[in-house]
Amino acid sequence: MTLFRRERRAKERYRPLATVVFTVRSGKDPGRFSSPVTGDVQDVSSTGMSVVTPRLAPDGIHIMYDTLMTFRNRIDATIFPEGKPPVRVQGTVAWFRAADAPPGFYIFGMRFDQEAPALEELRLAGRKPPG
Repeated sequence: MTLFRRERRAKERYRPLATVVFTVRSGKDPGRFSSPVTGDVQDVSSTGMSVVTPRLAPDGIHIMYDTLMTFRNRIDATIFPEGKPPVRVQGTVAWFRAADAPPGFYIFGMRFDQEAPALEELRLAGRKPPG
């Protein structure tokens, strides 16, 4: 539970040392997708993660919505945890905002289509986020 609102996450999140490479796929035209973007995993669970990234609209495809917020775009991502095998995930962006740091970066929260049990192991290598 947080100070001002109820915690909505079903799984506890951890902050691993991990890089993620993702593409944004159009919700309206699934054959249209962005070039790969590299970001840093902010926190992760088996059901979702948040990512800090330098671009919000790679190749003109917005990270969350396509065609005036009518279609929700999709994310295809590969997580590269330090010292562990890569994990592939797919899902949708639940939220996004400007990141606190570094300047000019963004952060988005992603909900996975399917639970990724392999990511539970990252909690052993990661640290629990404050709060």
